[in-house]
Amino acid sequence: PGGNDGRNRTRPLAQRAAPDWDAPGAEDLEPLATERMEAVCESFLGVCRTEEQTEGRNYLARRGIDAATIVRAGIVYFPRRAYHRVMRRMLEAFDLGELRRSGLFNARAHLTFYRHRLMFPFLIGNRAVYLQARTTAAGVEPRWHNMRGVVPTLYNADALSDLSSGAVVYLVEGFTDTLTLLAHNFGAVGLAGAGGLKDEWIAPLARFRVVTALDPDAAGRRAAARYREMFASRGVQLASVELPADVNDFFRQRPTAAVELALLTEAALEETERSDGE
Repeated sequence: PGGNDGRNRTRPLAQRAAPDWDAPGAEDLEPLATERMEAVCESFLGVCRTEEQTEGRNYLARRGIDAATIVRAGIVYFPRRAYHRVMRRMLEAFDLGELRRSGLFNARAHLTFYRHRLMFPFLIGNRAVYLQARTTAAGVEPRWHNMRGVVPTLYNADALSDLSSGAVVYLVEGFTDTLTLLAHNFGAVGLAGAGGLKDEWIAPLARFRVVTALDPDAAGRRAAARYREMFASRGVQLASVELPADVNDFFRQRPTAAVELALLTEAALEETERSDGE
C-alpha cells in the first residue's frame, strides 16, 4: 500500500508539471526573443548547477562519459527532491509569462522539467540558447523534453571554433554519441534525431572533413544518403562510416573502438575523395 500511495502522490504532480503545448491558447504564445531565451536558459542552468549532481553524472558515467566531458559540455542535473526549490527560484527571477513562452513552465505555473532533469544545453558563443533534457528513469516516455521553439544549432557546434580547418568532424545522432566521441578526443557535432540536419548548418562545417556515423538502421542509412546529397549540392564532401552499433555502444563494447573508428574513417575519406574525383 505504501508504494501505491507514493505513486499516487507523484502522479498528480507529474500531471500538474506536464507541458501544455495542446492547452487552449498555448499555440498562440508569442515566441520568446532570442536574448530572453538565452537569459532563461543560463539562469535555469545556474540554478540547477547548485543542486546535487551525482545522480546525473552517474547516469552518464555508466555510458562511458567522464566528468571532464560533462563539465566541458555544460551538462547539469537536479534531483527530484529539489524540484520545488528550482521552480521557486525561477519564478522569483522571471515573469511567468516569459517562463511559459520559453516552455520552461506551463499555464499552471509549474516547471515542466519534472521527469526530465538531465539538461543538455545548445551553446552559441559559450552561452546556452536552447535546452533539451532526458529522463534518467527507466520506462518513462517520452524520454526527452525540450523548450519551445526550434533547435537553433547542431549540438556542440560551439566547439567547432576550437578546431583547425581540415580536421575530421563526426556528424552523429544525439547527445550521448556526441559526448562519447568528445570523451575520446574526436571532434563531433550532434543531431537531435537522424532527420534533423538543416541546410543552414552545412556552411559552418565546410572547412572540415565531415564524416557521418549515424545509427546502423534504415533511418540512419536514409539520413546519411540524404545528407550526402545536401552536402554535394553545396560543393562540400561528406564521408560516411557505418558501425555495427551506435557510437556509444560501439565504444563501450570494444576496447579498440578508437583505433577501429580512425581506420574506418581514413578508408571512408579516401573512398569519398576517389568517388568525387571520378
